[in-house]
Amino acid sequence: MIRRWTADLALGMRLALGGGGARTALVRLTLTAVGVGLGVAVLLTATSVPNLLAARDDRASARVLAPGAAAAGVDPVYAVTRNDEFRGRGLQGYLVQATGSRPPAAPGVDRLPGPGEMVLSPALADLLRSPGGELLRPRFSARVVGTIGDAGLTGPNELFFYVGSGTVAQQPDATLVSRFGHESSRRPLSSLELLLVVVGATTCLVPVFVFVVTSTRLAAAARDRRLAALRLVGADRGQVHRIAAGEALLGSLAGLVLGVAVFQLIRVLVPRITVDAFRGGLFGTDVVPDWRLGIPALLALPVLACAAAVFALRPVVIEPLGVERRGTRARRKLAWRLFPAVTGVVLLLTGLGGNGADNPSVIVGVVFVLTAVPLVLPWVVERVAGLLGGGSPAWLLAVRRLQLDSATAARLVSGVAVVLAGSIALQGVYDRTEFERPAPQDIRVLASYYATSVADGEAFTATLHALPGLGGVPVRTGALIETASGERTSIVVESCPQLRARAGIADCRDGDVYAATTRSSSVPATGDHVWFSEVRRAHRADVPQWTVPEVHRVPAYGEDAPELIVTPAALATASGVGLTVSATLPDADADQVERVRNVVGWNGSVSSLGTGQDGTSALITRVLSAGSVLVLLFVAASLLVAAWEQLRERRRSLAALAANGVGRGVLARSLVWQLAIPVAVAVVVAVPAGLGLDWLVLTFVAHRPMTADVPSIALLTATAIAAVLFVTALTLPALWRTTNLENLREE
Repeated sequence: MIRRWTADLALGMRLALGGGGARTALVRLTLTAVGVGLGVAVLLTATSVPNLLAARDDRASARVLAPGAAAAGVDPVYAVTRNDEFRGRGLQGYLVQATGSRPPAAPGVDRLPGPGEMVLSPALADLLRSPGGELLRPRFSARVVGTIGDAGLTGPNELFFYVGSGTVAQQPDATLVSRFGHESSRRPLSSLELLLVVVGATTCLVPVFVFVVTSTRLAAAARDRRLAALRLVGADRGQVHRIAAGEALLGSLAGLVLGVAVFQLIRVLVPRITVDAFRGGLFGTDVVPDWRLGIPALLALPVLACAAAVFALRPVVIEPLGVERRGTRARRKLAWRLFPAVTGVVLLLTGLGGNGADNPSVIVGVVFVLTAVPLVLPWVVERVAGLLGGGSPAWLLAVRRLQLDSATAARLVSGVAVVLAGSIALQGVYDRTEFERPAPQDIRVLASYYATSVADGEAFTATLHALPGLGGVPVRTGALIETASGERTSIVVESCPQLRARAGIADCRDGDVYAATTRSSSVPATGDHVWFSEVRRAHRADVPQWTVPEVHRVPAYGEDAPELIVTPAALATASGVGLTVSATLPDADADQVERVRNVVGWNGSVSSLGTGQDGTSALITRVLSAGSVLVLLFVAASLLVAAWEQLRERRRSLAALAANGVGRGVLARSLVWQLAIPVAVAVVVAVPAGLGLDWLVLTFVAHRPMTADVPSIALLTATAIAAVLFVTALTLPALWRTTNLENLREE
């Protein structure tokens, strides 16, 4: 029995390869392989995401500073993390200062740089050499002694560095480390973020399986004629089904090979992607399918293709003398088509097995609801086509074609319907996530510089004020001091002219210290020994760094008045001073911000306030946006392949219409109507399905109210319709060739 089944499958493969003429068979096999191959490439890419994220996290964790006890045979280094930007691109790295000749090894680095040296990532080195890196070069004036390898980067486009310095130990946030590497810790996703992932992934993957089923049913009429010929030479019904499965199996196997080849091409092209979907880009070597997900998915595709081919023979009677299709086709049943939708709704309403978006029943429920869309669509298209009446010749041709074969038209647009429904639900969840994010503050640039003395802070202030347009920018110099018991007090350094102008202190002398009368109980008293908090934290200083001079009481001034006001000379006797000089730069242009960063250097930071976004949510949004674009391209490509095959299969009837005087314009408009009508029906089905899914997941899973974003829904709908019309336009050249009278001579 096994040998007989094997022989029947092999015969089906041979017929798929050469049945009906070598050229025709090759075209048919190519179309099927392309359809399955696109699905395989998408599935392999999707199942690579877990390994991709894990590899990035592992490399990022491998370079994290790991403070702790000294390691044997290793001289620890002082290191400071620096996060910066350049024209919107993230810039990150470490300042390092070795304490001996045996520093710890950093991933991807041959040796850590010494003072006046630096090791850069390839992308950062290229940027510094390019004309666009002119404003960045002042921050990297050291000598390049090496390049960071892939093991020390999260992506090929990441801007990362190790800069050697002899003053790192003096930095308040310096850390003494003997090794690099720390176990990664991830913030758990919120319920809305989990819903974004679930709905987005389902929207991307369900159309893949829908089109795999569709692609295996291409050239169905020619296949049925071949099977009728086999019935004529003695094949029974079981053999016919197995032979049909063999034909689909060959196409799916060819699609597997093509999909793997496309996936390898994707791996090669991935490092060249410069879109900021991932910070620093992606390594092609990280795009490795998870075998626990990839192998079952790939094995399921041939099985699904064979099952679809056999199931397609159900309404067809293949006899030795030909193929019979009933003129009065049985009307499609709706009950079983609604079963997945009802099951999905029940799962989302009840949340069987647990609560929250990470509940498996939520994932299954979303899959069922979206899967119900392509199942219900043929029933709706059939009913709508039966209600349509007369009109222009192009309209009549299109309507009659839909009435005869509405299933094919429904299959062509089913992928569009699934993507539209999923995108609407995804947009609703995303809108709710954005609504719950705190409103951004007014955008402003904050520059902070760490100074080790009053003179150092004054020099920075003078350099900052020397920049064009920043001469009048207010600058504040302050610090935190703490007593032996750990009580902390904020201080600000101001000159006597400033105090006379702001606080009205007429008898101010350089060296005085003032405290607001309303805060007299919270400030150190005269003669107290204190430490500068950041310096003490970094270096665990045991000797007090400053003795507080006589404290004068003055009335508080301003809402942001500090607890203690110190004139510059009062700190002349302090040791290990740690001051923060800060300035706010409103309305600074991009070049001005880069100049300020160059002035601050590595002794501080420059950040843009009011523009921050949660990193996890932003990453999910970027990935899903990129995935939506890829799926839209996939659906358009699959629709184009199926439309081309439909034209090729109907070439004789179209040529006959043209020979009898039907103009090509009429046929072209008929083709547009044949897709426009199912697309309109698909929109009518998909929009309520997407809104319903959005309501279910927000109300019963995330426990949030739903608000319909009408402009976004209209934009998504218009995009789906435009994609179909664009594909239709691409098929018109094939229509001109199809209506050539020479096609009448084909058998």
